[in-house]
Amino acid sequence: MLIPDPIGNDRGYTLILACFIEQLMHDHNSQSTTVCGYIRSINILFQLRNCTIPADLSDNENICSKIIKSRKQEEDIARQRSPITNEIFAYLLNRNQDNALQDLFEAAVTDFMIIIRLLGLRVSEYAQTTQNKIDVHEYPSGKRVIKAFTPLDFIIYDKNNAIIDEINSTKQLTTLKKVKVTFRIQKNRENGQSITLKADVKHPEICPVRAVHRILQRAKRLGQDDDQPLGVFINHYGIKKYLTGSKIAKLLQTVARTVHPNMTREEISRFSSHSGRVWAVVLLDEAGMSPEFIKCRLRYLSDAYRLYLRDTSVIQSKHTDALNKDSEDIIKLLGENRMILPDIVPIENDMGEYTSEN
Repeated sequence: MLIPDPIGNDRGYTLILACFIEQLMHDHNSQSTTVCGYIRSINILFQLRNCTIPADLSDNENICSKIIKSRKQEEDIARQRSPITNEIFAYLLNRNQDNALQDLFEAAVTDFMIIIRLLGLRVSEYAQTTQNKIDVHEYPSGKRVIKAFTPLDFIIYDKNNAIIDEINSTKQLTTLKKVKVTFRIQKNRENGQSITLKADVKHPEICPVRAVHRILQRAKRLGQDDDQPLGVFINHYGIKKYLTGSKIAKLLQTVARTVHPNMTREEISRFSSHSGRVWAVVLLDEAGMSPEFIKCRLRYLSDAYRLYLRDTSVIQSKHTDALNKDSEDIIKLLGENRMILPDIVPIENDMGEYTSEN
């Protein structure tokens, strides 16, 4: 049986290698530097056969190069972004309890942060690039869709599992049971995916269903139609604007300086609109949730979420606690085998003159 030579000048080898790279990244969560090591070795094999290398990493148009650079950018973002802290979140919550301020920027961001804490929203799912223009995605067919959530993407249910069609006053709050969130368009291409969140009756201040209720009310007050984005607010001049990633980053960094005065400038700069997604990953990891749960609830197709895991104090304590039984066994053995040294040690007179260089 003849086995085709795995080396050649056909352009198809580049596509085969691209598939190999995707598998390394998605199935094995290999880092970009590790993948580059594999690619260089494969390129050397092609060179030894006097063939064109299939993965020219210096060529920006090479599909293999594009995939690796995209992964490296993702890794850089993960390293450069810090998760939102409890202190930052609490500060935002305390600042926005006044109903008279509910249409302002901070209140709008805080409501979305309550949801982000659970769902790890991407900034494109609730904010725009600029305050005055709506971001859209255009399909190859020419079809254009709004990237961010609209009112139709949220369905709120009452205690009887009936859909609440009309979002009215705060009188509805005690009847809220759950909210179904639909992601019409996603980076992972699983468009139309839905995730349901239950009302947090024990902690109403950070209940995601109540937060969605406020977001829908705000959009309605500000005149947003059902096919328009929900991330809106009124600026200090009374003009309606859209949330943006840059403005959210500025807010988080300002709050971080207040609640974390000992943080360095570099540490402060790591807070951005992407910090919310990092935060959601870290919280589930600290809670001990399985990789499958994290990937499902935060909508990851691969193990890329691991890029956002952090060495937090909660994880450190869990590590120590997990070894507690073994630590106790070691201490018991140490006690049983411990040698008792005499209080009086005889002087050694036969060792000669002892000198020290220090």
